[in-house]
Amino acid sequence: MTTTQKAAEEQSTQLPSNESGRVPSLPTAVKDARATRELMFLLRHFHLGDPAAKAQLESIGDDYLPALLDPYRDTSRLRYDYPLFLFPPNTEETYQTAEELACPLVQWLQEAVTANAPEEEKARILKHHLPWLEHHIRNLLQQREGPVDAGATLAESCIALQTHLSLNEQERKRLEDDLDLLLQSVPEGAQLLGYGRYPSLHLLIHAVRSQFLHMQRRFQERIDASIRGLKELLEVEWIKSDESIEPKMARDSVGLGGERFDPEILSAVMDHSRGTRSISEERRERIEHALEIMQGWHPDPVLVRFLHIGTLTDPWLQEVDFCQEITDHDPCAKAMEIFDREAEKLTSIYSAVRIAQLEIDAIYNPEIHDPWFANFSWEAFSQEELRMVPSVIALGSADQVAGEGLRTFSRLLSSGRPVQILIRVLAHADPGAGLDGDPLKSYRTELSYLGISHRQAVVDQSSAARHQHLLKCYLMALDATRTSLHVINTGMRPPGRLLPLNAWLVAGAAIESRAHPFFRINPEAGDSAAVRMDFSGNPQADRDWPLHPFQYLDDNGNSVTTELAFTFADHALLIERLRDHFRLIPAGCDSDGLLSIQDYLAMSPEDAYRRVPFVWAIDGNAMLHRVVISRELALACRDRLNYWHTLQEMAGVRNRYVDMAVEKTRAEERELASNELVRVQAAHAEEVERVRNEAAGEAMQRLTDVLLGLDVEGGLRPGDIPSGSVAMVSDEVMPEQQCEEAEESGSPEEEQENLSFDDPWIDTPLCTSCNDCLPINPQLFIYNDEKQAMLGDLGNATFAQLVQAAELCPAKCIHPGKPLNHDEPDLDSLIERAAPFNQ
Repeated sequence: MTTTQKAAEEQSTQLPSNESGRVPSLPTAVKDARATRELMFLLRHFHLGDPAAKAQLESIGDDYLPALLDPYRDTSRLRYDYPLFLFPPNTEETYQTAEELACPLVQWLQEAVTANAPEEEKARILKHHLPWLEHHIRNLLQQREGPVDAGATLAESCIALQTHLSLNEQERKRLEDDLDLLLQSVPEGAQLLGYGRYPSLHLLIHAVRSQFLHMQRRFQERIDASIRGLKELLEVEWIKSDESIEPKMARDSVGLGGERFDPEILSAVMDHSRGTRSISEERRERIEHALEIMQGWHPDPVLVRFLHIGTLTDPWLQEVDFCQEITDHDPCAKAMEIFDREAEKLTSIYSAVRIAQLEIDAIYNPEIHDPWFANFSWEAFSQEELRMVPSVIALGSADQVAGEGLRTFSRLLSSGRPVQILIRVLAHADPGAGLDGDPLKSYRTELSYLGISHRQAVVDQSSAARHQHLLKCYLMALDATRTSLHVINTGMRPPGRLLPLNAWLVAGAAIESRAHPFFRINPEAGDSAAVRMDFSGNPQADRDWPLHPFQYLDDNGNSVTTELAFTFADHALLIERLRDHFRLIPAGCDSDGLLSIQDYLAMSPEDAYRRVPFVWAIDGNAMLHRVVISRELALACRDRLNYWHTLQEMAGVRNRYVDMAVEKTRAEERELASNELVRVQAAHAEEVERVRNEAAGEAMQRLTDVLLGLDVEGGLRPGDIPSGSVAMVSDEVMPEQQCEEAEESGSPEEEQENLSFDDPWIDTPLCTSCNDCLPINPQLFIYNDEKQAMLGDLGNATFAQLVQAAELCPAKCIHPGKPLNHDEPDLDSLIERAAPFNQ
C-alpha cells in the first residue's frame, strides 16, 4: 500500500505511514497472575480448536483493523492511484510502454496544469482545487463500470467545481480560462477508469487495443507495398505484350497529325521484339490471385474475444464494439477452438503477402513453395503475424480451473497458442477448496505455480491495485506470442458499518502480506530462472514479512515506537469469513506464552507448539488490542511463508543453493590455508634442523682444528667455541691449559642456557603478510623482499611492543623472548603474557 502523498507513484508497495494524527493506546488493566493462568488456558484451547473455549472468549468487532491499517479508516481522505487516465493508442513506430498507456489521474492533472501554468502564481485557484476535482471524478466513476470518455467526464467535473466555488466575477473568469486550457490538454480518445469490479479486464483490453492497432497499421503498410510491387510486375509484363502496341495505341502515340498515318500498316512494320521472356501463365495467375486477396482484405473489427462461464453480468462489454463476448462452460477448451478458427481466416492474407514478396524478389520456386503454402497454418506464422490474430481471452473461474477445468487448462498452457488466460482470485481463498469450502483446511492450490510447471508458457501474478505492474505483465505476454496465464487479485470490499476500507486497499494488503506475491516468468528471455523471472514489485522482497514503524501509548501513557510485521494473519483480519479465527485477548493477560505471529512463525513447529500467537489490532476508539488466532490460521500463515520462500529461491533473492556453495567454498579455502600452513611449518622445521646440523658440524671442525693446533694463526680462541661443542670433546684430548680456559668460560650447560630463546626472534617463513605488526613499530618490524616480517632495530623497541605484536600475529610466528631492558615498567605482567609465545 502506498503512502498518501505518493499514491500516484505506482511502483511503491509499502504500507503508508500513520497520517491520521491519532496515536493508538493500550487499555489500562490490572494484571493478575491467577487470572492470567486461567485466561492462558482458554486462549490455548481456542488456538487448538476447542469450541467451548471459543464460546467463552470475546469476538472482535467490525471496527477492528490491523494496527498498521488504522490510519486509513477514512478512505474519503485517501488519495490513491485510481481513477486512471488511459492514453489513446498512438500511431508511432514503437509500442506504447506501460507508463505511456496509463497513469493516475492525479498525476495527469498536475502535469497538465503545470504545463499550462508553470509559474507558481498562475492558475492558483485551479491548482489548489485539483484534489476536489479528483475526488469528484472518483465519485462519478463509482456509478459506472468500465472506462469513460475523459474529456466529457472532466468537463462535467469542471462545471461542478465552478458551481461549488463562490467566486467573484474576476476570479470566476480566471478559473474558467484555466479550466478551458485543461480541457484542451485532454487527448482525443483518452479515457478514465475507476477501480470497479473488473479493472484488470479493462486494462487488458486497453493493452490489447493499443498493441493491435499499432500492428494493424504496420501490416496494412506491408500489404500496400506488396500490392504496388505486384502491379509493377504486371505493368512490365503488359508493356512487353502485343496489346501494349495495338494500332490504336500506335496511332495515339504519334500525337498531332496521327490521322495522316494508317495504324494497321504502321503496326505491321513495327518491331515487336520484347527483349525478354514473358512470365508463364501459371505465375501470372498466382500473382493475380495474391493481388485479388490483398486488395479485398479488410481487418476484423473485433479485436478481443472474451470467453467466460457466464460470470460477467454487467452490460459494459456489450457496449464496446471491438469486443465480442462468448459464454461457454469450459472457456479454455473453447479458446483453443476459436483461436484456430480465427487463425485459419488469416492464412489466405498471410500467404498472399508472403507470395507477393517472393514474386517481387523473383525467388518463388513452385517445387518448394507450392507444397509449403498448401499446408500453411498458424504454427508457421511469424511473431508479427501471430500478433495480428484477434486476441482470445479465456476468463477462468479459479475454482473451475482448479477442479473440472484442470485438464483443458493444462492442455491450453501446453499448446503454444497465444491465448490469454485470465484468472481472478481472492488472496485469502483456496481455489482447490471450491467456493463453499474452508480456505484454511488444506494447503493452498497455487494456480500460478501450476502454470510455472508448463515451462513454455508465460506466467505472471499481479494485481489491479498496482496498474503499472499489471500492464507490464500484459505487454510482456502479448509480445511473447505464447500461451499466457495471468493470476490477478482485485481485492474485495470488507463488510461492516465501521470498516470502510475499499477494495484497492484490501488488494494492496494482499500484496503486503505475502498472500498474493508479484512475479512474472517469460520463457522468451532464456532457459535459466535468473533471466526468466522478474520478482520486482514486492515490498521488502528480501524479508519474510515487511516491517514498518509503529507508534503507540503504553498503559502508563508513555510513547513507544516499535516495528510491526504485516503478515497473512493481518490480511485475514480484513476478511469477514475468516474473522471467526480471531478472539480478543483481555488487557490484563500478561504471559510469556503469548507470542506475536511473526516471532511465532520464526520458531520451529516443535517449539512454537507451546506458544499462542497473536496479532495487533486497533478498534474504532483507537484502542490497541492483542488478538489471538486459531491454529488453522497460523498454519495457513506458515504455508504462505513457505510459498514465499519458494518464489524467493526461484528469483535468487534468498537461495539456499547459493548459501551452501558459499559455505562450501569458505570451508575449502580454510582447509587449503590450513594445509599450506602445515606444509610451511614442516619445511621450516626441516630447514632449521639442516642449518643446525651444518652449524654444529662446522663448529666441531673448527674446534678440532683449535684443539689440535691446526688453526693457531686463525685467531680462534676457546671462548669462541659455540655452545654445546665442548661437551663432545674428551677431557683426555684437551690440553690442561685449554681445559682450564674452558672451565673459566663456563660449563656447557651454562653456555647452552645463555644461548636459548631468550632473545626476540620471528619465524619469518611462517609470516602471512597480514601487516598487523608493522603499525606497532615500523622500525622494529620490517618486511623482507618476499613481504614477510623480520626484526629490525631492537634498540628502538620495547618489550611491550613485542608482546603486543605476538598477541596480534595470526600465524603465531613472533617470539618476544625476554626483556632486554630490565627497567621497563610492568615487566612481570608482560613476561607472563609472552610466555605462551616463547614455547
